[in-house]
Amino acid sequence: MIFGVFDYIVLLIIVIFSYTAWKYKVIIKCNRMFYLVAFLLFGITIPVFSIHYEVQKAIKDQPFADSFTLLYTFFRFPVWWLIGLLEVLWLRFVFK
Repeated sequence: MIFGVFDYIVLLIIVIFSYTAWKYKVIIKCNRMFYLVAFLLFGITIPVFSIHYEVQKAIKDQPFADSFTLLYTFFRFPVWWLIGLLEVLWLRFVFK
């Protein structure tokens, strides 16, 4: 499973933020700070927390977890990068 509970919760928060930003014009323009925050969130912070949460959940019931079992967690980085890219493109489109 590529998404876990943590990922679904974060996706729900992102959708709610996108809707409120679109409806109430929270973001006035997309400047460098916007891109920096988006890069830090989607590029580093969210994937790391997602991997940490999934690894803790996976090894909780097992006495021994090898690296091959948890290899799929590294695919969270490209997935979140793609989601972040789509979110930035969507917000740029909405606010132009």
